[in-house]
Amino acid sequence: MDTAKPLRFSARVLWIFFFALLDSYSNVSADGLSLVVAQPTTLNISSGLPVEISPGSKPGALMVCERVQIHGLSRLKDLKKFAHSMKVKVKVVETSPRVRLQKVEVCFHRNTSLAIGMCPQGQWEKLAKGSWVRSTSPYDHKLLDIRMPGPSFEIVEVSIKEEFLLYRVLFLIMGIIMMMLAPSLSKSIVFYYSSAMAVGVILVILMVLFQGMKLLPTGRKSSLAIFMYSSVIGVGSFLLRYLPGLLHSVLVEIGISEDMYNPV
Repeated sequence: MDTAKPLRFSARVLWIFFFALLDSYSNVSADGLSLVVAQPTTLNISSGLPVEISPGSKPGALMVCERVQIHGLSRLKDLKKFAHSMKVKVKVVETSPRVRLQKVEVCFHRNTSLAIGMCPQGQWEKLAKGSWVRSTSPYDHKLLDIRMPGPSFEIVEVSIKEEFLLYRVLFLIMGIIMMMLAPSLSKSIVFYYSSAMAVGVILVILMVLFQGMKLLPTGRKSSLAIFMYSSVIGVGSFLLRYLPGLLHSVLVEIGISEDMYNPV
């Protein structure tokens, strides 16, 4: 008992040190273009660094690259932002006939050891219809590399925006409620039977959907998916009303009643 308190204190100190280290890492400042999540702004880029050996480009092709550093929030100071998400958007503002929009690529990573424009070939993503959007954690410190064929760099707009996600708060509340109800649910036979049957029904439905999507032609997959999903919703709403009574009757028939697990 005497050694338990020092161990707990040491564990707390280690956790505080760990979070402080993450916090300091996410707020590292460096030279170059940067955006801060705490101050959502828009950055216009009109110049870049010429790179000749960028991975994934044609041999000998000259690529013009630029890097934007995105500094996340402090985990210790902005804990209330756990339900938020950061949306990063890249948009080509002005382009010339020389550069096609499909040739503009971005690489979203956190590897600070890579030079500008040196992301692996599989990490480069092309812009779709002149824009690119990605959601990430507001606590992350990320690097955004942008490249396009040289010798000039088209005007590119990079913006960040915070979004509040209500479902994260709902999941947190549901998790707390489930933890509070865990002692009683672990002793309920009805909960075990109902959860097992629900998982089985969901797995069967997913298998039927998967096999049906494989058998139909490619052009008709969307209509089939809409039909199947609507059917699943209808059947699911019916089962939600029918299963409780069925479970109760089955448990009574096999000799399991409420008196057996809720004695007076």
